[in-house]
Amino acid sequence: MLERRFHWAGWLFAVGSLIHIVDHLRRGQGSVGEGLYWLGNVGLVLQVATITLIFAGHRIAPLAAVAAGFPLAVGFAGVHWLPEWSGLSDPLWEIGSLRWLSYAASTTEIAGALAVGLTGVAILRRDGLESTIGGPRGATRS
Repeated sequence: MLERRFHWAGWLFAVGSLIHIVDHLRRGQGSVGEGLYWLGNVGLVLQVATITLIFAGHRIAPLAAVAAGFPLAVGFAGVHWLPEWSGLSDPLWEIGSLRWLSYAASTTEIAGALAVGLTGVAILRRDGLESTIGGPRGATRS
């Protein structure tokens, strides 16, 4: 049951990430500062790696989901849902056109990041941190 929920959380995160990417492409590269551009690309690498591990059923996927999901959710929220606070800000209400798409993208991506993080915690609580060491996930060791 948890594995199925983990898989669906991965899909939510992937869809949210895709919508967010499309929204930023629609707005153009110049819509954010250079610092946020590079930080966003680092975040994207973490997202892709985490989602890939989840879909591959890799034994470290729950650990990666916890390690990446929560910080990414906080980062997305800080960038898009707080007032302008630095060059790393991109408040949603300051977006000119199709603002609803930006709200949907941000909300879905944050929900997906939280979902993979929370499901990763549940799996690690059930299986223990030791389950991330050694053979494939779910394999028993003697």
